[in-house]
Amino acid sequence: MSTPQVTIDLSSESFLREPHESYKQGREHHPVYRVPDQDVIMVFGYDPLLEALMKPKVFSSKNTESVLGASIHNPACQAIYEKGWPQVDTLLTNDPPSHTRFKKLVNQAFTKERVEGLKDHFEAMADKLIDGFVERGQCQFIDEFANPLPSQVMAQQLGIQEKDIAKVKIWSDAFIDLIGTDMSSDEQVKRARLVVEFQHYMKECLDERRTHPRIDLLTDLVNARVDDETPLNEAELLNVAQAILVAANTTTSHMLSGGLLRLIDNPEQCAKVRAHPELIPNMVEELLRLQTPTQGMWRTAAEDTELGGVAIKKGEMLLLLFTSANRDAKYFADPDTFDVERNFSAAHVAFSRGVHTCIGMMLARQELVCAFRQILKRMDNITLLDPSQRPKYEASLIFRGLETLDIAFTAR
Repeated sequence: MSTPQVTIDLSSESFLREPHESYKQGREHHPVYRVPDQDVIMVFGYDPLLEALMKPKVFSSKNTESVLGASIHNPACQAIYEKGWPQVDTLLTNDPPSHTRFKKLVNQAFTKERVEGLKDHFEAMADKLIDGFVERGQCQFIDEFANPLPSQVMAQQLGIQEKDIAKVKIWSDAFIDLIGTDMSSDEQVKRARLVVEFQHYMKECLDERRTHPRIDLLTDLVNARVDDETPLNEAELLNVAQAILVAANTTTSHMLSGGLLRLIDNPEQCAKVRAHPELIPNMVEELLRLQTPTQGMWRTAAEDTELGGVAIKKGEMLLLLFTSANRDAKYFADPDTFDVERNFSAAHVAFSRGVHTCIGMMLARQELVCAFRQILKRMDNITLLDPSQRPKYEASLIFRGLETLDIAFTAR
């Protein structure tokens, strides 16, 4: 019997919005799949994905388009980027041994003590946002909570003034659009201007922290010193700040909205967590597994190789699909089921693995646990405001997030 063909059109809006059925076909029939006529190899299965992650010398992360997308080939955008600082391979688009230096330095800003010390602050921020709509018994959850909470967290940690907090989302969206959205030349130019605007703003923040240090992430980055490593220079600091802005803002926002929808769709699981709040940290892990806000990341074969029985030539592009691997039935029983008591004997890969494990994962976990704790403590009977209008996911190959989430609830 012939193996069924997987049907995937990377430009199809239906696939980009709801890819899980295609991912399931891939896992079951072609864990490593060369998409016909589309110049990409998609890695669906947990085993081959983990193998690729653990071989950074073979499957390289170096790829300029991972940061600025196709805009790097646009002459109008190139002229704009020249007014800022060059993109530098630091964390996301780098390989060992160079990557090791950056990870060691940036880890100085993400210590366990620093993250644990933010718990009360995160809960207070969540409470203040809920105060703004709790008496109404309804809200547009993304606009009123899921977006502003991580934006406020990042603004405070990166030295962005309170009056400019709205720009955090604008800047973050610009980077996201460049990475994962097919845009016209004019649209690319608009985002390129925002990239350079962010760089110049952050340059002022860096200068301010050098003369007036504070207890925040940006100060730690400016002053990061470890072993005999050269401290981060201007362009490197800006690139790291850019990576943190996107990773900690957009993905956390998507986790909050997607996670709340998952609770709405599974009232029995929501009731279980309300009755046993100690389950919230494990629930967050289950949401990370199911929602996986960064669906996948690109890798380039640094040499002729093989993965999952598929021959791969040097220079070929692979898309490692974390969100698919996180539903691999070989490692996660009933993988499409939301179970707040799931035993994670097999670890999910929402934060990647190996040398590129997300440096901000402790911060993200803390923020999500604090946010959901306050949501469940203060809001009851959470439902869709209009159950007939099902929220839609954005059409994106890389990121997974809802467009809107209008909810109704009763104040507890």
